[in-house]
Amino acid sequence: MKSENAKVLVLGTFHMAEHEDLYSEKRQIEIEDLVSKLASFKPTKIAVEMAVDKTELLNNKYRKYNDGTYNLEMNEIFQIGFRLGRMLKHEEIYPIDWIDNAGMEYGDMEKWAKENQPELFSEIYDGIYIPELTDNTSILDYYRELNDPSWLNTLHKMYVNIARIGDFNNYVGMKWLSWWYKRNLIMFSNLTRLINIQEERILFIVGCSHSTIVNKFIEESEVCKVVQPLNYLT
Repeated sequence: MKSENAKVLVLGTFHMAEHEDLYSEKRQIEIEDLVSKLASFKPTKIAVEMAVDKTELLNNKYRKYNDGTYNLEMNEIFQIGFRLGRMLKHEEIYPIDWIDNAGMEYGDMEKWAKENQPELFSEIYDGIYIPELTDNTSILDYYRELNDPSWLNTLHKMYVNIARIGDFNNYVGMKWLSWWYKRNLIMFSNLTRLINIQEERILFIVGCSHSTIVNKFIEESEVCKVVQPLNYLT
């Protein structure tokens, strides 16, 4: 369904499973603060970065969480998606990701570039800054950093330039990048399948490296409107 009134907010996230300290009382309060900010977007659906074939498994956990029989795992899908879904009385959460084997692992592609095209490798990767969650940074402040349009565009430029790795008839970067684009196109297409009403408002919680490319697909398709997350992270 094409609707000029439908909106999608892509929330770029970090992967919480990599941070053991997030179970602390301080961090849990900060996560709840983030969720309350996102609630003001009033999403009608919450989409997450999990493979579509995990839908039943995910929503079994969501139902148990709503029944009070499931403790949230340390993952942004649960810590943010489940909390917000229960707050807004959503009946389900929507996994929209696709995972399959890439033609080349990212690390192998990066290693090849470093060894065979060191100047191009430096051009692509030098100066790339990944924000870190420090003891002095709140969860909300960290999400503001991860969703800053200027930084996200720099990150997106890096991915686009990976296509240059290799040579004529030896498209090394494309062996991985074609998988990356396919994955993001599938997430975009699955997002559009969730638009079932004229006033749909979808929140998509996904790793921040996906933010710009998914938003570009939405904008270029003109299926619905992109909402900037910083509007709700104040």
